[in-house]
Amino acid sequence: MDSERPAPGRARRIVVGIDGSAPSKAALRWAVGQAVLTGATVHAVAAWEYPSLYGWFAPMVDDGFERTALRTLTIEVDEVVGPDRPVEVRESLVLGHAAEVLLEAAEDADLLVLGSRGRGTFARTLLGSVSTRCAVHGACPVVIVRADGTAAATPGAATVAEAAAAGATAERATAGAVARTKDWQLSLHVVEDEDTTRVHAVLDADGDVLHSDTLARRNPHDAPAPAVGDDFAVGRALVDLGHQLLRAGVRDATGPAETE
Repeated sequence: MDSERPAPGRARRIVVGIDGSAPSKAALRWAVGQAVLTGATVHAVAAWEYPSLYGWFAPMVDDGFERTALRTLTIEVDEVVGPDRPVEVRESLVLGHAAEVLLEAAEDADLLVLGSRGRGTFARTLLGSVSTRCAVHGACPVVIVRADGTAAATPGAATVAEAAAAGATAERATAGAVARTKDWQLSLHVVEDEDTTRVHAVLDADGDVLHSDTLARRNPHDAPAPAVGDDFAVGRALVDLGHQLLRAGVRDATGPAETE
């Protein structure tokens, strides 16, 4: 059992996030099945944090939080994989935010596999969406598994997930594919009103229309520089549209349960 952050692994390694939930167990089961097909090692990673890191300053009288997380990790691996393990399974318990721990563990992995949702609404409110952060910042393909065992790849990992489901290589999965061109229309409306620059951005993404309203204000002590306000306001609008697209992509990959 590793007590520190997971050390960099070798090729053919699948990292899977563990939190004791039904989707987490489904993700581990999926990862083991994929490891059997590819000869990979499964790296089961669980993260834990003290409640004080979220602003709850209750006294830390013992190490119960770490023990609970360790017990969750051990029980889930034993329950899903069983004593006669078909592949090598490595376990790591790491102190830190779940998304940061998983992203670091998967830096040189072949796949990062996650359950579609965590333990509960309160925890998701505190932690934010782990799957969203991993999908946006992951260095390797990310596969999100629903509680029923069905898997969906986040944008950028589709060919890997499809190949895994078919038990084939990514090259075979994409052979003979027909290219399709899509035209998305972006409109930017920039309005300068004294020291304030406002931008209304509209993106027509193949029929799905996204909107963003942003602004940039000049410091009264600065000399007027309209071009700078345009840069900031337009940049903020584009960043906001990008976040909306990423959230939509994760929703499409995980299904409605992720946003409940």
